[in-house]
Amino acid sequence: MFKSEVKGNLFIVRVDKKDATIDINNVAELKEVLKDGIGKGYKKIIVDFKNITYIDSSGLGCLMDAMKELKNTDNGELGILSISPDVLEVFTATKIGQFFKYYKSI
Repeated sequence: MFKSEVKGNLFIVRVDKKDATIDINNVAELKEVLKDGIGKGYKKIIVDFKNITYIDSSGLGCLMDAMKELKNTDNGELGILSISPDVLEVFTATKIGQFFKYYKSI
């Protein structure tokens, strides 16, 4: 479900399914894709939320863990692309939204 691509110095994680969720059922796959990008030395990783309609606490935790690891390695960044207002509300309500940079396009 999660696919990665490289665009210049960006490691981009995309979801290949419409109306997808990030939850306990697939968070391990997301974690592996993010670890792959970090392991290859990318300092800027973007997760494309275009097809994401819901994220649970396990997904939020996975993103926070990746963001912390990136920050500890040469002040890297985990960005969020094309997030819907509904999913952004989850980030805001849980107070972790402030830790990410948001993009409308890349």
